[in-house]
Amino acid sequence: MSKGLLISGVFLSLAVSGCNVTKPSEKALSHLSTSYAVDEIGYCYGHGCQHKGQVSLNEGQWHEIQKLFKARDLSAAEERQAITVAIGYIERIAGQQNGTDKDKAGTFLGDVGDRQLDCIDEAVNASNFISLMERDGLLKHHALQEPQLRSWVSGNILHATAVLEQVSGKENNKTSMWSVDSSFFKNGENATVSPLDQWQTGWVPEGGVN
Repeated sequence: MSKGLLISGVFLSLAVSGCNVTKPSEKALSHLSTSYAVDEIGYCYGHGCQHKGQVSLNEGQWHEIQKLFKARDLSAAEERQAITVAIGYIERIAGQQNGTDKDKAGTFLGDVGDRQLDCIDEAVNASNFISLMERDGLLKHHALQEPQLRSWVSGNILHATAVLEQVSGKENNKTSMWSVDSSFFKNGENATVSPLDQWQTGWVPEGGVN
């Protein structure tokens, strides 16, 4: 997977609730990796990958993730849902191991401090979690792509997401690119999935915080 985010333009830093980022640094992008192992996963937090921890899943914990995909023959939609559940599950473990269990929905700069995640942290982490699933052969209908960033749209602020391409099992729609976003809700909640073009318009799920 490439280490580049698909970004255009020059962005100003925003000190408000939401994803508070400038153009992601090479330090942040360097945490995108296809070499992490289940028991040694790099973990970004502290806004724009300013801090790097580690998530270590034991055999039993990874088996719980495998069961989400192997219990039966999943449709593409069911596979996406399994991915969102798996990300939430890993996030709960990451929170316990890195002190980020109080991470709130969106970005709150003055509340949780450097244990808060912003959307860059979330997009990098989710991409790395999905990469593990992909390399373990759990994904039959999707391939991980580069994270993407949306700029100001419909009154929303800068925001990043992990991205999947649907490569088989097409439903009765034309969508092939999907946003997998774990930043709209607090630590341990399931990630959300939506068509990438819908996400790019400024989409926020009901109850979610941008």
